[in-house]
Amino acid sequence: MSKPFEKHVKDRPYAKPEAAAARLLEIAKTIGSDRRGMIPIGAWNATFLDRDKANVAEYTLGRDHLIASGLIEMDGSGGYIMWGPNCAPADRTEMSAELKFPAASLGLK
Repeated sequence: MSKPFEKHVKDRPYAKPEAAAARLLEIAKTIGSDRRGMIPIGAWNATFLDRDKANVAEYTLGRDHLIASGLIEMDGSGGYIMWGPNCAPADRTEMSAELKFPAASLGLK
């Protein structure tokens, strides 16, 4: 018999730092860097938080895991990420000529 106030909570797919980091890296590769080698952080975190329905704690765990592993670096302004020294050249992608804005990736106009 269950307790009267017992809640059934779904497992969070990005609760582990490795899972969150893998998804954030996949998003960064999809967005790609601009000609300066920078990826806009707004597009990156909006996709993870809004489309993937992750929370800020999962985002922070994944981001910090990527930084610690040297796969990404944060720009001094905090508005961009860059490929880190441990990111394989084959994994570094450039932004396509047609920019992908977060609203478009979320199906919004």
